[in-house]
Amino acid sequence: MQQTRLAWKRETVQWLSTLLLLFIPFVRVGGESLLRLDASSRTLYFFGAAIRIEEFYLVLLISLLFMFIFLFVTMLFGRVWCGWFCPQSTLTDLLEALERRIKKRLGQSSVAAAARYLAPALLAFLVASNLIWYFIPPVDYLRRLLGGELGLVAGITLFSVGGLVWVDLTFIRRYFCKAICPYGRIQLMAMDVNTLTLEFDPTQAHRCIRCNSCTRVCPTGIDIRKGFQVECINCGRCLDACRGVLNRLNQPGIMQYTFGRRSAGGGRPVNPRSLLVMLLIMALSGMFLFATLHRSQGTIKVSRGGDGTVRRLPDGGVVNFYTAYLENRSRVPALYGIRVSGGAGQKIELLGPTERIKVAANENRRVDFMVRVTPAPAAPEKLKLRLLQEGEQLAEAEMTLLVK
Repeated sequence: MQQTRLAWKRETVQWLSTLLLLFIPFVRVGGESLLRLDASSRTLYFFGAAIRIEEFYLVLLISLLFMFIFLFVTMLFGRVWCGWFCPQSTLTDLLEALERRIKKRLGQSSVAAAARYLAPALLAFLVASNLIWYFIPPVDYLRRLLGGELGLVAGITLFSVGGLVWVDLTFIRRYFCKAICPYGRIQLMAMDVNTLTLEFDPTQAHRCIRCNSCTRVCPTGIDIRKGFQVECINCGRCLDACRGVLNRLNQPGIMQYTFGRRSAGGGRPVNPRSLLVMLLIMALSGMFLFATLHRSQGTIKVSRGGDGTVRRLPDGGVVNFYTAYLENRSRVPALYGIRVSGGAGQKIELLGPTERIKVAANENRRVDFMVRVTPAPAAPEKLKLRLLQEGEQLAEAEMTLLVK
């Protein structure tokens, strides 16, 4: 009785998810990275949207969204992430496969011993570089690295992260999954009787021939026949091993993935608890999409300029100095104008570069200007500074006109 083996499926998922992490920084939308945090401009490029630090509420929505997705996946699928998607498992599997090939070809030679430390170093360098690509575009990173201009922060990140990953891949590996990784402990708080787990079917225990194939292939060294253990990463190796042995006896395997046994109150992955989390994910996704699509493409901020002095004019007018900061949130250059409104019957004039102000895509520009009011009011007044594009108001800011 032949049954489908899971190894090739797991390896395909591992490689696809790893390649996705590697190549996302190379994907560009509208001239910018698909996903990147630019520290110099304090901007998060997120799937075509440029979110600046001033729009923290959007970053908060993204964080909440990912948190609930994490909770939802853990509630339904347990530690399937660990065995099928986690880079730690993928890199460890890759290194173990490389070591088997090296041992087969080179035996116990000194070259083989050196390769055992060199292979993790190369992978660690790639992992650290990939992390930096989410802050510095890959092409710029390579140019700066080869030119010795990587910078202090990026350089420290490269060597510290690379060093930690090398230590992990050389000396820790599976022990990280067993005793260090917090995900397994977090799972205990999120899982319930309906969570997907890999288990030894107790109703078929009489068919176990005690070959111990399941324990020999387990990457974390547990015995699944003893019941659920937090160290299990749901990789399915024991399932494949059991099937491989019992299929030769024309019997089905004893291991199985299950959303819980109905006799224990499980077997219902779609339940009020999971539906509630799914509704929260949908609500947060809708809120983020709405906020992104309806946010202004330009903003303006204003502060007092010069040395803060107020100039009185012979004709009874007054001049105040200001500095405005215009932000273009769109992915194309824009031409802006600024206007001022307010006052109680006075003549208000803007003096300075207030027309056809060009601001590059996803950039800020500083504009210094003056406001002349005739006659001067008797007391300070609030004025509105408006940002216009092709006659349409995009944003406004409040400023105070001083009289002395």
